[in-house]
Amino acid sequence: MPNFIRNYIAGGTYFFTLVTSKRTGFFEDKRCVEAFFSSLLKVQSYHHFDLIAYCILPDHIHLLITLAEGDRDFSSRIKEIKRKTTTSIRKILEKPNIDIWQGRFWEHTIKDQDDFQHCFDYIHYNPIKHGYSDNFNWERSSFWSYYGEDEHASLLIDPNNFHEGMYAYGE
Repeated sequence: MPNFIRNYIAGGTYFFTLVTSKRTGFFEDKRCVEAFFSSLLKVQSYHHFDLIAYCILPDHIHLLITLAEGDRDFSSRIKEIKRKTTTSIRKILEKPNIDIWQGRFWEHTIKDQDDFQHCFDYIHYNPIKHGYSDNFNWERSSFWSYYGEDEHASLLIDPNNFHEGMYAYGE
């Protein structure tokens, strides 16, 4: 088992990848997507953080969040989001013992504005990368909350930026 070292930075901004158990497509089911969002918002209500960007694909989720100044504990938030989501999906699917998530999650600490923009763009490009969409109209993404119906917004993201280090995103 690898020995992961987490990078806890007070007030940090982080990119996360959460992958489902055995890459199962739980989030093809809209009820499971709603369970995830409900869990995320519930945890956010008592473990405050800013949700900057997200993308929910059938078998994995990307999040970009910023913790409050002085707060560095992202692990408890991710653990709690996964726990609450698991409980909800088990009820929805009527499978009380089903595994929903891989045991760990992938995290990347945002270093600077360029790194932030790269991760932000990658999150919104992800449905295209995986072949779920041929444009940025993926409804389970924060893309439209930033760019609205701007038909030229997709030109802001260059897919060629993501070919180097493709395995650096925890997928």
